[in-house]
Amino acid sequence: MKIMKIILLLISSVSLHMHSYAQDTVIYAHRGFRGLMPENSIPAMKNALHHGADILEMDIAITKDKQAVISHDPWLDPLITLDAQGSAITNTKDKPIQDYTYAEIKSFDVGSKQHPDFPKQQNFPTYIPRLADLIDSVEHYVQEKGLPKPWYSIETKTSPKRDHKVTPAPEEFVRILMDVVISKGIGDRVIIQSFDERTLEIVHSNFPKVKTMLNVSKGSLEENLARLTFKLDYYAPVPALIDAALVQQCAEKGIKLLCGNTNNKAEIDRVLKLGVKEYCTDYPYADLP
Repeated sequence: MKIMKIILLLISSVSLHMHSYAQDTVIYAHRGFRGLMPENSIPAMKNALHHGADILEMDIAITKDKQAVISHDPWLDPLITLDAQGSAITNTKDKPIQDYTYAEIKSFDVGSKQHPDFPKQQNFPTYIPRLADLIDSVEHYVQEKGLPKPWYSIETKTSPKRDHKVTPAPEEFVRILMDVVISKGIGDRVIIQSFDERTLEIVHSNFPKVKTMLNVSKGSLEENLARLTFKLDYYAPVPALIDAALVQQCAEKGIKLLCGNTNNKAEIDRVLKLGVKEYCTDYPYADLP
């Protein structure tokens, strides 16, 4: 009987610890949990809210008629895109999104073709949405369903090599993006993230209350922070760069640390044990492959 009581106490303790741990953790639904539904689509974003997402992560491209649209790349992805006739597309880098009007972009189907990396993804016809329409749809949805209002983590897909070739210059890119954010009244629930510090500088200068996040795949914290003239809100390295020293450094500087996108459950567990509270992934934790 004593052994049974001890076992029950241990189970109860572990259960409470796991519950507290989960409550402490902030989960970013990368491209709207694309492991479950077509990436960066409105249905995926809504679905993510029912699967533990605290923050909806997405990417921005700009069309010929200056519309901010949700796309990971500044061109159509042949892995997931069919044309209006249902045929596969090719040579997408020859004509970036900025060479299409939004009406033309909306005619492509980015949901019916299953991404080869996500075999359990639900597939159905869907389109590349404007950021404005996605926000309207999600905000209406959470009000209708009585769900908490989500945060939005929006990446600017810019770089010096892309300027004027496949994307507008950083100043124009940020202006188009932030016009939508401000007009929709979600500036206090947005994180603007980028590998390109130029866009973060512009956001901080013109919208100092909006949260900013630097994404990095190499270098030390000191090296990467030296690229900026202001104090970031968030620092988002790839998992391999995260260790106990980095967790401590970010805590000392008052910068929130996000584990960059990963679907490796062991890596997620490792960084959470180090004290990282936020991570980005294509799946809810329970559905990680």
